[in-house]
Amino acid sequence: MSTERFKLCVSTFGRDIQSLKDAVVKAINSGADIVEVRLDYLKELDVNVVSSTLRPYMGKLVLTLRPSYENGLFEGNEEERVKILKRLSREGPAYVDIELRSPIFQDLSKELMGTGTALIVSWHDFEKTPESDELRRIVDLAMKSGSITKVVTMARSFSDNLRILSLYHTYDKHRLIAFCMGVEGILSRFLSVMLGAPFMYVSLPGAPTAPGQLSITEAKEIIRMLSSSCCGK
Repeated sequence: MSTERFKLCVSTFGRDIQSLKDAVVKAINSGADIVEVRLDYLKELDVNVVSSTLRPYMGKLVLTLRPSYENGLFEGNEEERVKILKRLSREGPAYVDIELRSPIFQDLSKELMGTGTALIVSWHDFEKTPESDELRRIVDLAMKSGSITKVVTMARSFSDNLRILSLYHTYDKHRLIAFCMGVEGILSRFLSVMLGAPFMYVSLPGAPTAPGQLSITEAKEIIRMLSSSCCGK
């Protein structure tokens, strides 16, 4: 098993711009293939400051401004979010993550696609894993607008992992990131990448942004053991 298939996206955050920059640099130095930047954690979000500070790293970044209805910390309205994300998209990030649940999702996706930005269309359920029909409905909608569809649910039982991973048999696996959160869902994070997901979300040590999210150090060690075992080393 090649370690190359296990591309890692490190989720980062900071309450101020210097802390955020430090986290991004630490993630890159730790071997991240891509870095998610949770802009909603910033106490003060100055678009010009964010642009100038993160510009050297933009080609590796997923910009995320998560609203409260998706468990985020951004307290502004949707029009403000569109304005901020559209401005930052001009800096050439690898992706901008937008929420399928946004009440103005169609306008938001059109605005950002108009800038030539690659989009991750995300949908989260922090309480449960919906039934298969509902999961497919969500993926069908998201696939129409983004480069990558991200569907993340909470695992309450082992069977929830099977339900979310079954999506890889129906959709373009290279455009789908689907896994479960929580301790019960850790296995699905690894299996999603093995089934074709473009990358797996991890965190910096001691700084998870979601339940059940492993650190990049932990993930790399498990990947190393899996690879060594499969190769008979």
